[in-house]
Amino acid sequence: MRGWNRSATLRAWLVVAAGLLAVQGQSSLATAPSTRVGRQLVVATAAQDTRFAPAFAEVDAWVAKKAFPGAVLAVGQHGRLLALKAFGRIDSSANAPPMPVDAIFDLASLTKVTGTTTAAEILYDRHKLDLDAPVVRYLPEFGGTPGHDRITVRNLLSHSSGLQSADGLWRNAKDRQDLLRLIYATPTLTPPGTVYAYRDTNIILLGEIVRRLSGQPLDRFLAREVFGPLGMKDTGFRPSRTLLPRIAPTEQDDTFRHMLVRGVVHDENSYMMGGVAGHAGLFSTARDLSALAQLYLNHGSYRGRRLIKASTIALFETPQNLPPGSSRALGWDMPTPGGFAGPLASPHAIIHTGFTGTSIYIDPDRDAFIILLTNRVNPTRNNALIGQARPAIHTAVLSVLDGAAPKK
Repeated sequence: MRGWNRSATLRAWLVVAAGLLAVQGQSSLATAPSTRVGRQLVVATAAQDTRFAPAFAEVDAWVAKKAFPGAVLAVGQHGRLLALKAFGRIDSSANAPPMPVDAIFDLASLTKVTGTTTAAEILYDRHKLDLDAPVVRYLPEFGGTPGHDRITVRNLLSHSSGLQSADGLWRNAKDRQDLLRLIYATPTLTPPGTVYAYRDTNIILLGEIVRRLSGQPLDRFLAREVFGPLGMKDTGFRPSRTLLPRIAPTEQDDTFRHMLVRGVVHDENSYMMGGVAGHAGLFSTARDLSALAQLYLNHGSYRGRRLIKASTIALFETPQNLPPGSSRALGWDMPTPGGFAGPLASPHAIIHTGFTGTSIYIDPDRDAFIILLTNRVNPTRNNALIGQARPAIHTAVLSVLDGAAPKK
C-alpha cells in the first residue's frame, strides 16, 4: 500500500533491536534516533468534512443500519489530528440527544492495551518486569495448580497461557479478592505456548502484577505515568457521576444489575472487582485515545517527554509467534486476512477491539491511526453488525489517507 515505506528504515532498526532484547533480555540499548521524538498531536480538522466525506458517509450508513446508536471517529496522520467527528445519537432511545464529539465511552477490552499493556512496557523499561519470568514469581498465590508454574508473563501478553476462560467467574465471586482467588485456581487446558486462546484471565493477572510491582493500584499508576503526561483528562476508571451526560450508555442489563448500564463498567468481572481491572474498566474519549496512539507512533515519547523506550515499543509491536502462526504481538493484536481492520490494513499495524463496540488501529507504516468508538451493545449485546461495520469503516478511512476511492 502507498505510504508503507515511509518509516521502513527506522522500523527495521527497531525490530532488530527488539529481537536482540527478546533473545538477550533487558539491556541498556540506546533509544533509536527519531524525528518523531516529542511530537505533540496538532488539531487540523478544518477540512475534515470535505476530505473524509466518503468515510463519514460510511459511518452514517452503519448508524442508519442500526449497527450502533452513535459513534465518534478520530483519524490522525503525521502528527496531525485530521478528523474528529460524532455520528448518530448517544443511545438508542427515541428522543436521545446527538452523540457529542467529546462523548466518554466504556472502552471494554481496549483497557488491555491502552492501559495494562502500556503499564507493562513502563515496568519492563524500569527492569521490574521480566517477560520470561514465571507468573508465580510475581503472584505466588498463582502457584499450586497443575501447569501454572510454567506460565510466563510473555504467555499472558500473547494469550498463549493455556488458561481456561474467566467468563462467568463473577457469578461465583463476592468481591475483587474472591474473584482473584478463583483465577489463581483456574485450570490450564493446554501447555503454555502451544495454543492461542484470547482470555480476559491473562490480562486480569497482568493487571495484578502491575499493581504489585508498582506498589500502586492500577488506576493510580496509569493516571500518574500515562494519562497525566499525555493530557488525557477524560480517561480513567470509575468516572465521576458529574460526567454522566457525556457517557454513552451500554447495555440494558436485565440479568445481573437490572438497570441500564451507564457510567459503570459493562464487563461483569471488572464490575465485581470494583471497576478497576487489567482487562476492562477504562472510560475515555476519541480525542484522548488519539494522544495515546500518537505516543506509539512517536516510538514512546510525547510533548518532549519520553515515557517508554523506542526499543520497548518495537518489542511489544513484534509478533511473538506463540504459538507458531499467531498474529499476536505483546498485548496487541495485528491485522489478519478477513479481520476487523479491513483489507487495506498494514501488516505492521497494532490493533485491538472492545466488546462494547470500540477499536483502535495504529499504523506505523502510514504514520497514522484510527479510533472508532461506538456503543454497539446499547440496548443489547445481541447486535453483531459491528463485525461488518468495522472493516468497512477502516477501508473507507484508509482509502482517503491513501488518496484512492474505496473499492466496491
